[in-house]
Amino acid sequence: MTTPTNWPDPNRPGVPMFPERDGLHVILWGRGGNPALLRWVAKKNAYTWAQKIMWDGPYTYANEVCETWIYCGPCLTQTQIAEMLAVERERCAKVCEDTYEKSGRDFEYLGCIDVAEQIRNLGAAP
Repeated sequence: MTTPTNWPDPNRPGVPMFPERDGLHVILWGRGGNPALLRWVAKKNAYTWAQKIMWDGPYTYANEVCETWIYCGPCLTQTQIAEMLAVERERCAKVCEDTYEKSGRDFEYLGCIDVAEQIRNLGAAP
């Protein structure tokens, strides 16, 4: 099997984003690129078909993923998306604060702190 580059880590074909968490992922499979919703089971390092009533198998293990599978991405909940955005906003705000610390110029203090606070508050904006 060739190593497909569409997986989040090309060196680990078949392993989705957030492999440590159970979750739903969209995969295009087959020659025609048919979309499928698969459930990743972290404990088993494998997928099950989300459409099946039984979530406990049959499994397709990460190392058995077919060459024709194209990984699209995880199906995130609104809460997960909000958490990811909050982490990114905090990272950006920290860049502003660190920039001020490295500059050593007091006149930039209010501007950097104000921008950091605005970035943190973006989540509250409509």
